[in-house]
Amino acid sequence: MFGKKNKQYRVRFVGLDREIQIPADENILSAALNQGLPLPHSCRVGSCGTCKSRLVEGKVRELTDSAYVLSSEELDQRYILICQSRPKSDLVLAAGESGPVTQSARIQSQTALTHDILELRLRTAAPVSYRAGQYADLHLEQIGRSRSYSFAAPPKHQTTELVFHVRHLPGGEFTDWLFAADRSGTELQLRAPLGEFYLREGDAPILCVAGGSGMAPIKALLEQAARDGVSRPVTYLFGARTKRDLYCLEEMQELTRCWAAKFRFLPVLSEEPEDSDWTGLRGLVTDQLREQCPEAGSSDAYLCGPPGMIDAAIDVLRELGLPVERIRFDRFTDARNLAALNAD
Repeated sequence: MFGKKNKQYRVRFVGLDREIQIPADENILSAALNQGLPLPHSCRVGSCGTCKSRLVEGKVRELTDSAYVLSSEELDQRYILICQSRPKSDLVLAAGESGPVTQSARIQSQTALTHDILELRLRTAAPVSYRAGQYADLHLEQIGRSRSYSFAAPPKHQTTELVFHVRHLPGGEFTDWLFAADRSGTELQLRAPLGEFYLREGDAPILCVAGGSGMAPIKALLEQAARDGVSRPVTYLFGARTKRDLYCLEEMQELTRCWAAKFRFLPVLSEEPEDSDWTGLRGLVTDQLREQCPEAGSSDAYLCGPPGMIDAAIDVLRELGLPVERIRFDRFTDARNLAALNAD
């Protein structure tokens, strides 16, 4: 009895960059407030709904029937009242989450990462909460259609500075405009957070496959996992054409150094000249997936990049025995491959 009553559970609040320990016999809101987390709340007795939060992972014991306060849609989406919930396992909560918000943002800087990828830093009017791996829609008034870009850094509490990686697509209206000059100071509209691509908790090895600016969400979720002390083995295959298309190598070296388990970063070049000094892997990243990860069937996979690469990687992983429900992916589409997809 005493052991169970005094048991502590880890509770992570995505978007707040905080993880705390909460006893099994204490409600989540009270414990979080006592430990300094600024969570939205009001009545504290389960009648106002201000503290509603989405249960991303884990189990809770609800002290009252939340159906009187939460809508059927919210219940289907696993919203709970944290003032009336106690942990029954380790938890991941999206506290105070109310869906994507549109607000103004200003370009702070743009820095070249490769010959066709730049780092774009924005400053928003209000803090943005998101999970590492998610993305935002950027809208420039004179261009029209919004463009989607993944966050390239893990979230920080109450942050208003956001980082993205943008690849130049010649003929693309937004990237032609962005790469033509320094656009610092330009205002645009940002809608975030979007997407369900983020690292799920578990014990299985983590397998990542990315290409081009698909580096951004993979880098962000791995850096967040390192910050959280995740100790699962990682293999990360990154596909590029030539050496000049490689980037974030120092960040990958740092992850390799600080990761709590084995961490393999394997860049794969498909068009590097044969007479170059490159001694690493060559060919298609999906071919190397077979060679380097024969036991991929026991992993959790995270894929980011162009649709062709993603689809080929999914086929290989399924051949290797990985169930499709353990494959998470984010296809990076532009106007050209969107048209191709719509024509299929």
